[in-house]
Amino acid sequence: MARPPRKKIGILNTPLTISRQFLPATILVVAGLILLGLDYGTKGVQSPKDLTPKEGTLSNYSFKKSTEGDLDYGFWLQELTERFVLPKNEAALFDTAAFKAQVKPGDRLRVEYNKREDPVKNEGNRRIYSLSAPKLNKTFLTAEDALRRDTGGWLTWLTYALLAAGVGLFIWQIYKQNLRSSSTY
Repeated sequence: MARPPRKKIGILNTPLTISRQFLPATILVVAGLILLGLDYGTKGVQSPKDLTPKEGTLSNYSFKKSTEGDLDYGFWLQELTERFVLPKNEAALFDTAAFKAQVKPGDRLRVEYNKREDPVKNEGNRRIYSLSAPKLNKTFLTAEDALRRDTGGWLTWLTYALLAAGVGLFIWQIYKQNLRSSSTY
């Protein structure tokens, strides 16, 4: 005797269990979620509101290359003990000639940095996201630009691509399964 046909009530009658059919999609979604957690869990600064502004007197600055060939730009303020450094991706864009021409030791500088970042772990360095000279009305680095360049990397694109591919594969597998089940009745 034949089975009576399944009644469809407008929702999927497909169990979403982890089987061989759904395993690749599950792996893609889980990998995407892990990368999403790593991407957002490890970043200390998400917006300019997370930064702490400090103003101090410039005592010295250094624009040189490290032994590995990376640009190593640092600033020292008299009121603070740590060395303020530019992020690696910002050092290449920084206009050192304009800074040297307009700012001299003894001028006031305003920096913005992540106060949760421990300078002891970074050899006494603290990464800055904004650098300006308030009396000169000159901004050399803005936090918005630095954060925009810092957060838009390939890892973010990979994360969203894995999630989209996993969800798309789930939908495709459910569609194929519903086609098979409707053709058997």
